[in-house]
Amino acid sequence: AKREERWFPWDFAGPVGAVVLWILLTSFGIGHQSLSHLVEIPIALLFAVLALYLRVFIVDRFTPNPKANSLAVVALALAFVVGLRLLMPYLPE
Repeated sequence: AKREERWFPWDFAGPVGAVVLWILLTSFGIGHQSLSHLVEIPIALLFAVLALYLRVFIVDRFTPNPKANSLAVVALALAFVVGLRLLMPYLPE
């Protein structure tokens, strides 16, 4: 992707931003508060990395605007974290 100029500086914001957003949501008390909800971090990180790979290897080959695809993937990753934090059921410790 970098060779074909389809890599942007904010592409790192998907995986890193997902974890940072999860930490912010947890620190403000949004969602269930339990140590067992730490399992949400690898789920969010895995989703963000998978979405980034799908964009680079599949979506960018069929659409003309890789910059918009990149921003859409970052937004999707952050929206997934919010949804995961709000919709994950209570997990007992």
